[in-house]
Amino acid sequence: MSWTDNYWDIVNEFYWVPSYLGLKSIPRKYWAIDEEFVTIPKEMTNPSGPLYRRLRSSEEYWSFIRRQEETFNHVFNLTLSILPGDVISHLFDPFFGDGGVDDYQLSGNSIRDLYPWINGGNVTTPDSFLIGDDSVLAIEIKFNAKTSLDQLGKYVALIAGEELYGGRHEHLNLLYIYPSRASEKFLRETAIDPREFGVEHLPLLEKSVKNAHVQALYASEPNAIIDVLLRLRISCITWEEFLATLATYSENCGNSPGDRTLLRLLGGLASEIRRHPLSGVRDDDTGKLPKKRLQSDAATPRT
Repeated sequence: MSWTDNYWDIVNEFYWVPSYLGLKSIPRKYWAIDEEFVTIPKEMTNPSGPLYRRLRSSEEYWSFIRRQEETFNHVFNLTLSILPGDVISHLFDPFFGDGGVDDYQLSGNSIRDLYPWINGGNVTTPDSFLIGDDSVLAIEIKFNAKTSLDQLGKYVALIAGEELYGGRHEHLNLLYIYPSRASEKFLRETAIDPREFGVEHLPLLEKSVKNAHVQALYASEPNAIIDVLLRLRISCITWEEFLATLATYSENCGNSPGDRTLLRLLGGLASEIRRHPLSGVRDDDTGKLPKKRLQSDAATPRT
């Protein structure tokens, strides 16, 4: 059983027992039914919020929730938050040709309070934003959603804001992961070849960003934005390519307790990529983690 199966069990429990989320049901005995309408006491509703109803059966909900980009992103970031930073570096930096190893730390919603230019506002929620001593790595996950110049401009602003706050980094990397034809899709959706992205695209980004905080940063810190555009590298890969990278890294793991834990963690993420109906990964052995490792893990007695 993958650790991610336990995660989905928790999500399923929240769906069927919404009281865990602070939601309270209104029992049928309080309903007043009049032909086609149901009324309930006003004091039992939230004056400032909506009413909810459950739409899906257990089977329908399961397939619905697992195909959502946002919930997959939970699993993705849970994995990155547990992985050692140098392992993250080994998995992602090669897509940019970086030879060194950094110790990445995942930044979550704390970004809103970390950077003064955001000032707690609802500016953007990056899929993954990782910071190391020498590097910044942003990751944008794609299944059936499209990217945009506005989204690209927000990532540039986030990285510029990090350098204004945390100092200059040697490597600035932005990775897009698509189901297929990654670079081709990025080019079609932004009219920018990711290999040729640079400072000449500043006017296009300035015109495309819509959030007021982002617009203000472009206006107040043009040198920081330009510095990022001069150094930022964009790489576009497929889920199948990333899955193959997970498999290659796992092949080099040993049989120590730490390595077996790492294999379980990476194996769970790989399982979610293969199971996702929109990942574009073929249903064969491509990119699967080594079975011999997983079997040796399962056969290792507890001490």
